[in-house]
Amino acid sequence: MTADGLISEVRTAEELWGSEVSLEKLEGKVVKKNQHELENQLVVVAGGAGEIGEWITRMFLQQGARVLVPSRSKEKLKALGTSAKSISNGELIPVETDIGTLQGLKAMTAAMEKEGDLRAAVSVIGSFWQGPSCMQVPVDEVRQVIQGSFLPYVSLTQALIPALGAGNHFIKLNGILSLHAVPHVSALGVTAAAQLAWTRFLIAEATESSPWITELVIDSFVRTRSLQTLPKEYISGDDIAQEILRIVTRENAHQIVTIGKGPGDAKVEVVPLPSQVSENNMKRLFGSFKAKG
Repeated sequence: MTADGLISEVRTAEELWGSEVSLEKLEGKVVKKNQHELENQLVVVAGGAGEIGEWITRMFLQQGARVLVPSRSKEKLKALGTSAKSISNGELIPVETDIGTLQGLKAMTAAMEKEGDLRAAVSVIGSFWQGPSCMQVPVDEVRQVIQGSFLPYVSLTQALIPALGAGNHFIKLNGILSLHAVPHVSALGVTAAAQLAWTRFLIAEATESSPWITELVIDSFVRTRSLQTLPKEYISGDDIAQEILRIVTRENAHQIVTIGKGPGDAKVEVVPLPSQVSENNMKRLFGSFKAKG
């Protein structure tokens, strides 16, 4: 791969296979023939019973999709089912399992295979941690946070991305801690940054048979059930769900973008994340690899 190819955070079909590739060649591989249609299509929303995830689940149901939602919480799945009863379209497929474990991941995979081909997958899984400063937090506590949040994301991508295949979409939601340091949440921030780095490598290693990969980094508070007192100027769960719908039905690119909205913003802002290194940096890096032999 060239330095330019690694620097870019957005890789389109033309960039991957050349400007002269025919539409016929792309159909079924890169661009879905009826990309905008989700009726009866299988979608997985990992974390789809959570406060942001439920908006995404409801959006896909409203589009007529069959939405498989794995969760270790029977209560959350029950509440989601009750909420989804008001939606006449689609089909909710709840799977009570802990995808943070190997056994739970196998249960999710078995449920997916039973339902047929996978059209899209969204990861909304996350956790929260707050503790002592970097100099005071026990190493074992940091290790537990990483093992509980980062490694399950790695396993999830290894299960979902091969099942998706070319022309489909994998979307990961992340938080602003993946980009900015905030005191006393170091272990969580390191985990979020590691998830973002993993997505970068997934994009760098993507091939013709890979799905389109997007990471949405939410850079503001989100109005959900537990944050209903936030001013209406802030981004909502529905805003995020609608952006995911736009990506799945209209876009064909690997990308890492920020999404957010707050007081003073006229609309939801979706901004591509700029490269963190220059072309010269990458040329020196690849030159070092070549010189090392």
